[in-house]
Amino acid sequence: MTTRYVVARHCFGGIGDHLSCLIGAWWLARRTGRTLVVDWRGSRFNADVSNRRNCFFGAYQPRASLGGVEVIADDRVESLDYPRPIYPGKWSPESLAAAAHLQHTADEVSAINHLVTSDEDPAAPTVVLNQWVEPLPGRESVRLLLRDLQHGEPIRAAAQTFWSEHIGSAQAVAIHVRHGNGENIGGRAAYWLGPLALAWQLARNARTDVHRPGIFGLFSDNMPSSLVGTAAHSGAERRFCRHIAAEFHALTRATGLAGAVPILFCDAAHIGPVLREFLPSIVERSKRLPPRGDGPLHQLDAKSVAHDAVGVRSAGIADDITRDMFVELELMRRCSALLYMNSGFSLINRFELDASRVFVLEPGLANQTIVKIVSRLTRA
Repeated sequence: MTTRYVVARHCFGGIGDHLSCLIGAWWLARRTGRTLVVDWRGSRFNADVSNRRNCFFGAYQPRASLGGVEVIADDRVESLDYPRPIYPGKWSPESLAAAAHLQHTADEVSAINHLVTSDEDPAAPTVVLNQWVEPLPGRESVRLLLRDLQHGEPIRAAAQTFWSEHIGSAQAVAIHVRHGNGENIGGRAAYWLGPLALAWQLARNARTDVHRPGIFGLFSDNMPSSLVGTAAHSGAERRFCRHIAAEFHALTRATGLAGAVPILFCDAAHIGPVLREFLPSIVERSKRLPPRGDGPLHQLDAKSVAHDAVGVRSAGIADDITRDMFVELELMRRCSALLYMNSGFSLINRFELDASRVFVLEPGLANQTIVKIVSRLTRA
């Protein structure tokens, strides 16, 4: 009998994209009785510059199954004999053997999202995902996977050291703040910009097709330049940091977590000191952060991104930055509640915590209105 597969490839984006793709592929494999393949050879988080090694089990404990689904996630992924046809049709045995990323269109993104959330079982014996998947299955379903998806011992040990030094026997609340540090963070600019600047940023974004062929933009994200992080918008940043502190106090009161230690997870060095003015008890794990305006913490080397005959190839990020990222993900999993911006980094924690202990931060009312207005105008 022919083995049928669902392949979770690395995504061109960050770890949230990787994990969303993994969850979607796992759910599709479980629902249709297939073997799950996790292929992160070409990931920006892979320390192997040859892209021959699969880095997935470098971050997570090796297992033969995840959430009741047989999994192949070691170096065998390079030589698997995938049965054809392969869905989507852009994939071939040659492109699956290689580690390059294949870009997708907006229509393909929509089709994959529909497939994952439907009751359909594709006729193709091999299905490949390499994108953010939305919506994902419900909390209880995903928890089946997360019980088995545990970080490796070196990552857990580093997280425990920080916890022992800064948290001890107390409880902690994770605060995830995606700033971008000069990267265009799309609609999340509403957190950090004033209304006029936000309207201009969103209008520029709306005129850009991020799925167009090629890789463009300062950080190879296909986006226009960002207004977020410039000195002109420090006042808006300060107002949002004050708002974060107020929401932290409201969340701890509502959840009976008075005295919990706030832990900041952020990609911009200058935000921590501003937030600490309003939330003096906040702690943050020391890590290497790029200078102000130099882009996101987990960015790849944009100058190394190139197309070849197979797809898009890029060099990875520094090993210490990758290690710190997974340690922070482990720390976040240990927290008793979460305040987060709508960004994929906190994805796992949002599923593991009960809904009453998860609170999504919102921009101010004026900026929420601007987002709605610009969205309507650009759809017209």
